[in-house]
Amino acid sequence: MEYLAVVDEKDKVIGKKSRKYVHDHHLIHRGVHVFVVDNSGRILIQKRSKSKKDRAGYLDASVGGQVLSCETYRVAAIREAKEELGVDIKNIKEVCKYKSFSKRQREIRTLFTACHDGPFSINCKEIEWVKFFTLKKISEMIMNKNLVFTDGFRLSFKYYLRKVGEN
Repeated sequence: MEYLAVVDEKDKVIGKKSRKYVHDHHLIHRGVHVFVVDNSGRILIQKRSKSKKDRAGYLDASVGGQVLSCETYRVAAIREAKEELGVDIKNIKEVCKYKSFSKRQREIRTLFTACHDGPFSINCKEIEWVKFFTLKKISEMIMNKNLVFTDGFRLSFKYYLRKVGEN
């Protein structure tokens, strides 16, 4: 059974509960997104597997997941990249941390980037496919009502664009 750290709104650990308990009781916990970026600056997008319990078939961040109670954000991001894409990401950089609160879950998320051009060995239980897209193309895709992105991706992308614009 996987345990997540339960945190307060300032990201201070206040307990530890099972993943199911945390989600069933809408408790604040920690999560990560990683935008894998290639040498051209394109972001790797994943299409979530149709067998996923939540948001099946949606487009999402290159890597995403929850931070286990024994992990740091960075360690969780590296673990999730290995589990989902089959790659070791060593050059991971923190972009920002923010609150991702919705009716579905309450997560304090850290967004990372990592450079990697592939190849990838995707976990087919979690991911249907991955593909690189330019920032412009992703923005266009978000506007297309026929393509469905997770709310979490939309939020991470918004923060990413803010940070990219600062550079």
